Amino acid sequence: MSRVSEKEWHLFLDQCQRIGEATEIIQNESDKDQKKRKERLLKVGNFEAFCKYYFPHYIDCDFGWFHHKAAKDILSNQNCFAVLEWAREHAKSVFADVFIPIWLLAKGELSGMLLASETDPKAKVLLSDIEAELRKNKRFIADYGEQNLLGSWTTGHFTTSGGIGFWSFGIGQNPAGVRKAAKRPNYGVVDDASSKKKAKNQTIVKENLDWILGEFMGCLAIKGKRFVFANNRTAKNDLTAHIVGDIEEGDKKREGIKHIKVFATENPKNHKMLLIANGGVPAWKERYTVDHIQTRVGEMGYRNAMRQMYHMHIEDGNVFLPEHLPWVKCLPLDQYDALISYNDPSFKDTKKNDFKAIVLIGKKGKQYHILWAWVRQASKAAMVSAHYDLDEIVHGKQRIIEIEGGKLKEILCRHYMEANFMQDLLLEEYEIEGDSRNYQMRIRPDKRSKPDKYGRIEDLSPLGERGYLGFNEKLRKSIDMITLRDQFLAFPNGHDDGPDACEGGIYLLNKQNRNGKTRSYRSGGYTKSKSRAA
Repeated sequence: MSRVSEKEWHLFLDQCQRIGEATEIIQNESDKDQKKRKERLLKVGNFEAFCKYYFPHYIDCDFGWFHHKAAKDILSNQNCFAVLEWAREHAKSVFADVFIPIWLLAKGELSGMLLASETDPKAKVLLSDIEAELRKNKRFIADYGEQNLLGSWTTGHFTTSGGIGFWSFGIGQNPAGVRKAAKRPNYGVVDDASSKKKAKNQTIVKENLDWILGEFMGCLAIKGKRFVFANNRTAKNDLTAHIVGDIEEGDKKREGIKHIKVFATENPKNHKMLLIANGGVPAWKERYTVDHIQTRVGEMGYRNAMRQMYHMHIEDGNVFLPEHLPWVKCLPLDQYDALISYNDPSFKDTKKNDFKAIVLIGKKGKQYHILWAWVRQASKAAMVSAHYDLDEIVHGKQRIIEIEGGKLKEILCRHYMEANFMQDLLLEEYEIEGDSRNYQMRIRPDKRSKPDKYGRIEDLSPLGERGYLGFNEKLRKSIDMITLRDQFLAFPNGHDDGPDACEGGIYLLNKQNRNGKTRSYRSGGYTKSKSRAA
């Protein structure tokens, strides 16, 4: 058994102090009123009110739909196997490790608790949260008495004066000692036990699965047992996937489990995954806004966000490395030899739900700089609007080089899109958007008969290896640029619409250069649209 660090011990003491300060009793009530309040709070339908009263230091907003469903599933069934596959920062740990067992203790339905995590130190720290409540929560103590704990989370075990034991274990440790207690524990929780790294070794994953379903669950009471597995999905075939059973698409879930899967943003009608760009709203709308989730996705990057917030694992690719995709200081637009924007609308109706991608690329000598990007799962109208926005950034007043003789001198940037997509329907979208802006954007077809996509994108890797490919450092925090770069890093294992758009733009820049065209500017009369007027 590992020792806890001095830092962890001081964090525990700080937590105890916060709990004591937050749970001051602010009401005077008779014994009769106290009894009525306790009875009311212990009704399953009032679980949120129970938590808000006893745990104000944790709760600063209302529960989400999934908290209510999990509480009903677990508390209403004395034999329950629940899987809480919730996005990061959606309170699955405090819900499963603290709220549920303390309600069971207050209700008189807890005979003991086993808690397991990936390692012994992690499990002990998680167990410390419930010990802190039992020692310092003044409201709980006033209602249910001093617990007079024997032992400590630092050793992985403590017991109340009523003989109810609490144990923590790292996965793989021997939990058989709990059988020596007076009461066999009837609540077990496995929290934060799945990892991307361990998923690479399926032998270890299956050993951990066997330990959970065998040694760990074997120490729980046979009758009246509640078991909760609280983890997000870190890889396609990680421990969570094996617990649920749906490792491959179409696999049946494990029989008898209560599986609640929560994505950071969702379709509120059916709670299925729906990204923000497609109209998704936060699953925990009571706590988070769209801006909150969008900011976090930007901070994590696309691949990490998909894993941590949406349970989708995208394997690292083996073609593009981070050092070959640097963030670089870009030139003013007028200093590039040529500029091109390329739109890959990606209309394929597939289960992959492909991205639409627009990129602006500047060529200077041998260097190719990705100056701007819009890479999203979004509607055609949003895509067209973004392309017009780019046109106004490049050609509009924001980028005027100079005024000569009262006439505007402007940068030339050609806009392209794959010819196969330039059908009447899409051109109509461009025309409608142009009418709303009082001018029509000039977009050209890329008529090339394209070879295999994998080969085309892979052919960009030598540019990166030689240091010729760079990303605009001013947009380092842009969600679109991060998503584009992440798609390069994941290639060929993830979405590739952004890299495909880059390949199209770079191909046309090279073709333009081979034809002897260099930097040019359109000068002379310039008709302002209303949207460009000062």
